Parts: sequence; C-alpha cells; structure tokens
Amino acid sequence: MHLKHVYITLIALLLVVVGAHSQETHTEISVDFRVNSTVIEKDFSDNSARLTQIINFLRDVENDSTITMLEVSFCGSASPEGSHQLNQNLAHKRLEALENLVRSEVDIPEEIITRDDEHISWDTLREFVVNSDIEQKQAILDIIDQEARLIDYPGKRHIDHRVVQLQNLGDGKPWQQLNNLYFARMRNACVIFITYKQEPKPVEKPAPVEVVEEVIEVEEVVDTVVAAVPDTIVIDDSWTRKLHLKTNTLGWALAISNIAAEIDLAEHWSFTLPVYFSALNYFTSTIKFRTFALQPEMRYWLNEENEGWFGGAHFGMAYYNLALDGDIRYQDHDGKSPALGGGISIGYRKPITSDNRWHIEFTLGAGVYRLHYDKFYNTPNTSAGLMIETVKKTYWGLDNAAVTFTYSFDLNKKGGKR
Repeated sequence: MHLKHVYITLIALLLVVVGAHSQETHTEISVDFRVNSTVIEKDFSDNSARLTQIINFLRDVENDSTITMLEVSFCGSASPEGSHQLNQNLAHKRLEALENLVRSEVDIPEEIITRDDEHISWDTLREFVVNSDIEQKQAILDIIDQEARLIDYPGKRHIDHRVVQLQNLGDGKPWQQLNNLYFARMRNACVIFITYKQEPKPVEKPAPVEVVEEVIEVEEVVDTVVAAVPDTIVIDDSWTRKLHLKTNTLGWALAISNIAAEIDLAEHWSFTLPVYFSALNYFTSTIKFRTFALQPEMRYWLNEENEGWFGGAHFGMAYYNLALDGDIRYQDHDGKSPALGGGISIGYRKPITSDNRWHIEFTLGAGVYRLHYDKFYNTPNTSAGLMIETVKKTYWGLDNAAVTFTYSFDLNKKGGKR
C-alpha cells in the first residue's frame, strides 16, 4: 500500500543534505464504506472526523511555504466475499472517490501521485487473525498464506480460491466470524501524504539601534476560514438488494405445497410472504389437512448483509379443514372464518454454496390466534358429516416451524455479494 518512486526518495535525500534542519513526514488517513458502496458518507463510521482531518491537513500544507509535498499515494480495498471482478471494481471506485475528494481541495501534480487498488488486502486480514483468538486460527492462516489462484465463479467471472476454502472450513462458523469481526474494516480507501518540511536557518540579528518613533495602535482583523465537509462526496448507491425465493421442506413433508418470496428492504431489514395450499386427503377420506394460509413477516437481521440470525414479527391467516382419523373433523365456520392472529419468530440462515446463491434457513415462531370453527362427525367417504357444534376460542402456541431452502437474486447490481 506504501508505494514510492525511486526519484522521490532521491529528492528527499538531496533535501536532507542541503538543509540543516528538515523533516519528512508520512500522514495516512482512511475512510470507510458500507457494503457494496463506493460512496464516501460523512455520517458513516468515523468518516466525519477523518474528512475534516484530510481537509485541515491540505490547508496547512497549502498555507505553509516551508512544506513540500513529495508524494501522495491512494489505495482502495474490498472485503473477500464476491467475485474477483466485483472486488476489483469496488476497490478502484473507492480509490477514485477519495482521490477526487483530495484533488478537489488542492492541486497535486500527477507525477507525485501513486495508486494501489489491490482489491483484497490479504495481509491486513492475516494481521487481524494473528492478533485474535478466533476459532481454527491456524487453519485460517494456512489458507490465507496460500498463493492466490482464481477459479470459475457464476456469470463467467472468477473468485480467489482461498475465499471458497474459508467458506467451506469447518461448519462455516470461522467464515461467519471473519465476516462479523473484520470484513467491515477492509472496505476502505486511504491516502498517504509524504511531506518534507524545511526549517529556515537562523539569521544573525544586527546590533540594535535605538530609534524613537511614534507608536500607532492598529486593530488586527483576522479572517477565519472554515473548511466545509460535504455530506456526500460521490453520488452513487451500490447497496445490493436481493430477492429470495424459498420453499419449506416441512410443509412438503405434510403434502402442503408452499412457496415464499422475501425481499431486502435495507441493511438489517427484509419482508417475506409465504403462501401454503393443500386440497388433499391423506390416504383415506378421514385424514385430511386442507388449508390456504398466508403469514407475511417483517424481519430484523443482526448482520448488515441480512444473513445469520434474525427476529421477526408476523401476521397469520389460515382457512382450514382438519381431520386426523378420529371421530371429529374441524373446519373454519361456514368456510368463511379463517384463523386470524400473529406472533414473533426467530431464525438463522446460512449459505450452502460457494457463490452464496443457495441458503438453508431454520425458523421457529409462536403466536396467538382467534378461532371460530365448526365441529363435524368425521364420517368416512362423505364430504361432510353431521355438525356437532360451533366453537369460538383463542389459541396460544407454536404457529411456524420451517426448514427452508432459498435461492437469491441480486436486484440492483451485477456480481456476487459484497
């Protein structure tokens, strides 16, 4: 990341030889980015203070004639997940965003600028891991230390084979820990200013001459210049919204066909709508679980990429006709009184393929429902037995159990997940 031209080094050495009092200073300042974003946002992370630091530093250099700018080095970086092409594009655009900001504040000669968009800073990730107590630490380091090699990735793209190996390590927990602990700190761009300050040689003062002169008091007027920091430097939003198509295997095990769609609303937030339908008897006319049900749910994810653990709040509606081979059959009153209610749920979702398209999800929920149903004699080979009574009651308990397989689509950006 700290690239230097040989001729710049020679200039610095020459300046040291010529000047009796001199100092070369390296000043490094970085800004952070959200997932999949190339926007420098003032209110994200500690960017506000860092942007002010950059502008104040440039003002100091511009106003001090004894300071010479020897080199300005820009770098851009991305976290490991996603394709090589996507990470390359993100790192380059983050570098450009920071360079545009700096060069808008001060005129910098092109010949002293260096650039490094190395895409993924594996050395930085290695340093994080070495200084941690993460599980399977040595296995992670062994993978990071391998030589980089690109392998095929969906969409005629490529991915570093070390990413795939880390995702498949153990049960996927080490990858999730790396994601939670370090990936956000790798999504950045930095600028390194190398400056040289020449201190003037002391000048011998002549012998004082006593002079009597009139003293006139002058009120000094000082203009204060405040460097404004724009709220947004680059007008661009690259957060990737995803659409997830899902089906619950436990529903299919009960011969209940089902499908669900889930859409990401924002980082940490999503909305899902599952639909269940069955019009079948189970082997005999006295065993049936006919239903049409909806259970829309709003979810909050602990991870900003909407993976891992989540909590949800849902509404439920279900028409039903239930018989379990006993003497009684239960049906919503007149076929027009569905169970209505809602509840809360908790769940966990994790990828099961290296491209993060396929996931498995586990969900368990409970709620309260108002029931209004009719009880019938469960008569074999008839569509309806004699009605016994009509019941109104409130149900408390489990209302959702799912083992779901999910396929994800990117809605607003090509490439893998970042």
